[in-house]
Amino acid sequence: MKAKGYRAIPGLEKLSAEEVKQRNLEAYGAKIKHYRTRAGLSADQLADLLDLSVSSVRNWECGLTRPDPEFLVRMFALLQVEPNEFFGLQGVGSLLTERERSLLESYRRMDEAGKEDLETLAESLSFRSRQRALRAACARMRPVRSLGRVVAAGDGEDWEEPAEESSLLLLNSAAVSRADEVFRVSGSSMEPQFHDQDLVLAEYCSALRNGDVGIFYVPGHGGVIKQVAYDRLHSLNPEYDDIFPYEDGARVIGRVLSRVTADMIPDTASRALYQEAAAL
Repeated sequence: MKAKGYRAIPGLEKLSAEEVKQRNLEAYGAKIKHYRTRAGLSADQLADLLDLSVSSVRNWECGLTRPDPEFLVRMFALLQVEPNEFFGLQGVGSLLTERERSLLESYRRMDEAGKEDLETLAESLSFRSRQRALRAACARMRPVRSLGRVVAAGDGEDWEEPAEESSLLLLNSAAVSRADEVFRVSGSSMEPQFHDQDLVLAEYCSALRNGDVGIFYVPGHGGVIKQVAYDRLHSLNPEYDDIFPYEDGARVIGRVLSRVTADMIPDTASRALYQEAAAL
């Protein structure tokens, strides 16, 4: 089987034969010879593996011709070289680092017994590394209970009983570690501090101090989020009325610790690690 070589490439007709040969040598020939030698193959052996004449391989290596894509793909596998490495492309695909390439070359120089020993050791180290990553993921994150309860920053939201329990996974912090439940805000009576559809973290308690923002259940109003202001539950937005808890029989549910902000949400990879660790 003969190597077909590329059809005419626009722009090459303007180059001399020697310039074309030099370009072929730099782009393909010298690299093919380097990776063939690295793989421990002679030109004859590579030609046999590709079902080509040895002159075809030698012509590539001296720059007289260049290989068709079908032969390049087969050579990448035979010579154990990544396309990105061969063409010197950076930041594309899974290009090996110098350290990775050095380790791979050391592996190739080993006999079969050495390779088996190294593979066993690599599996053990990989398992231990994975375990460390899973433990770290558990330490970095914490699920916070959610009963799907909405607290009004307005006219009040009743709560269904029994509630369906789930959890919200968040990156750990002082507020997250103290939180007992996450609530969703509905309405605008607590703007500008809390907005409609905000998620807030709260810790359960039975009493609050003046100035605290808390979660309350008020008969006739349902669940609300308000600020404690002496004898009333205060709305930060002046367009809304305050609630008088002693008259309405309000019950404290908990103290609001924080809004759930974007930087508290773990990324997809971190969530996957946590879920894997939780399943063990």
